[in-house]
Amino acid sequence: MTIDFLFILEMIGTMVFAISGASVAIQEEMDLLGVSILGMTTAVGGGIIRDIVLGITPPTAFQHPFFAVTALIISLMVFLLGRRNAIDIDSWLYSIIDSLGLAVFTITGALTGVSSGNTFLIVFVGSITGVGGGVLRDVFANRKPVIFQKHVYATASLAGAIIFAVVSQFNQYMAAVIGGSVIFILRILAFKHKWDLPKAE
Repeated sequence: MTIDFLFILEMIGTMVFAISGASVAIQEEMDLLGVSILGMTTAVGGGIIRDIVLGITPPTAFQHPFFAVTALIISLMVFLLGRRNAIDIDSWLYSIIDSLGLAVFTITGALTGVSSGNTFLIVFVGSITGVGGGVLRDVFANRKPVIFQKHVYATASLAGAIIFAVVSQFNQYMAAVIGGSVIFILRILAFKHKWDLPKAE
């Protein structure tokens, strides 16, 4: 898997997750600082957790702050659009953006763990990269994390990471495409049909 391809994937993920985080902050009526922090945290938080797990210190987000700065700029742009133009976090558009970010970051996280040769670790760091930023976003926004309550969020990330880990033994590009597509499709179907995992009565 080439560095250029990874860079493009991470840039896409950074931008869409920054939009996701900033949109939540605006809906929660946060100020400029809150929108900026939530957007940036959502974009790079999962990657920071991944790097800590893999022993990459300081985390890549601090070694090369390009993605963090990009997330900050995107968050400021969302803020400047104003509340009236903010993306509704219950809308189809938000779901598509968030699902794309989940797919991209799950796969980039899994790719980072490939060199370990440990299938369990590949799946774990893929999933934690995908959902970590969203969990931090929800915690900072004082919301119950989405991954624990609805729309097959973490489950989609986990499924895609497992598929990636299996297929990557033969072809990493194919693994990235198939794994990422499964995550995106599962999330969209879950949003459309309101799929949720069973809950205790």
